[in-house]
Amino acid sequence: MNFQIIQTITFYFFIWVIKPIANVGLSLTYYSAYIAIHLTDYVLSLFVKECESRNQTFLHKLRKILNKHKPYLGVYTQATDIISDQGYNFESHKIITEDGYILTIWRIYKDVTHPHPHPIILQHGLLDSSWSWLINNDKKLTLPYILAEQGYDVWLANNRGNKYCIGHTKFQSVDYNQQYWDCSFDDLAKYDFKAIVLYVKNVTQRAKVIYLGHSQGTTQAFAYLSNNIEFQNHLKCFIGLGPAMFISNLRSAFLQWAIKLYIFELIYYLGIPYFFVFDDGFNIKIGALCYMIPSIFRSFFFEVTNQLCGFPQKNKIDLNRFGNMVAHEPGGSASKNIVQWMQFFRSKQLQYFDYGASQNLALYGQRDPPPYPVDNLKNFTIPKYFYLGTKDIITDTDDLGKMLNKLDQTHMKVEFIDDYAHLDYVWAVDAHVKLYPSILKNIKENQN
Repeated sequence: MNFQIIQTITFYFFIWVIKPIANVGLSLTYYSAYIAIHLTDYVLSLFVKECESRNQTFLHKLRKILNKHKPYLGVYTQATDIISDQGYNFESHKIITEDGYILTIWRIYKDVTHPHPHPIILQHGLLDSSWSWLINNDKKLTLPYILAEQGYDVWLANNRGNKYCIGHTKFQSVDYNQQYWDCSFDDLAKYDFKAIVLYVKNVTQRAKVIYLGHSQGTTQAFAYLSNNIEFQNHLKCFIGLGPAMFISNLRSAFLQWAIKLYIFELIYYLGIPYFFVFDDGFNIKIGALCYMIPSIFRSFFFEVTNQLCGFPQKNKIDLNRFGNMVAHEPGGSASKNIVQWMQFFRSKQLQYFDYGASQNLALYGQRDPPPYPVDNLKNFTIPKYFYLGTKDIITDTDDLGKMLNKLDQTHMKVEFIDDYAHLDYVWAVDAHVKLYPSILKNIKENQN
């Protein structure tokens, strides 16, 4: 049987069988736990009116425990409503790339006069979304809010294939369209980065933008600029958090195991179109269950996060809000994109997608995929600021050093953040003390 036919069968089996079964199972767990908690609490309320009584009985204490397991209200709130509830002006924009993908970008600002000359684009990392920057949802802790409070025009971008960017000008019902999900890192680099920067410039009518990327958000910029170095003229400065041009020293035990066993390649070649792309209802139920049954769901999903990205210090995030986090995260990605990241690790270079010798010959004119011409980044002369955590297991000091050697170092600063892992740049509750003041200082220096 033709392998393409097997892929098609697997694709539709995943869409029409596996996903619905997973949804039904999760829904049964969610509603059972929800009804049990609220019904028990209602019965107890008939006997105990106030949980905070001075002379607490066993029933008082039981009610307090039950109330702790009721989901945080933010679980059920749309991400966009959370921004508006904080008192900021919010706009959701649609960007159409040259190949027809529809991207969503959020605009947050407080001062309608936009007093600063350069808008700021925040670009998320792999499997993330624009919501990642809002995890803590606190004016003092959250980078987009901190920037908006200081009058900056902030744009939170999304890449194709995450939960906020599922749309195309030609493909209908993209959830069920194999062609739509046939996108790799090369497409993010070639189309998404350029479209986002030019769109923000056009809407704001500003000459340059400040670009701040986390992880893959830096990589797609490096890849595009290596082929189009003159595009830097659209950027005022470049800020990278956990920058990733090379990942040859990846230290995630789970990812190393998955790479050795070709797990992600198996998922991709079997026709599974995407990874961690959930609809809102699915995410909400998981988030709520992290509160209702924390010993199972919160512990499990925190460990998944730890295995993928590394989170050695639990005090870096507010675990009491973890359910709210997973109610909106992850953003997800096309499986093909993740496979290409595994190829980056094996090849120890930033290269185009490897389709195999025969297809590579047809596409690239050579048996092996060509590397991106990152040596051209010696001409990447705008101010650059990079931050790397000492506990980052995705990008480390050796890979950072290799990256820095590819760049012009005339206007470049590198800062190491003690005890920071790969998500701490965005999620940590102390980033407003350890990281963001430096970022704000560098942004301010480039607002002229």
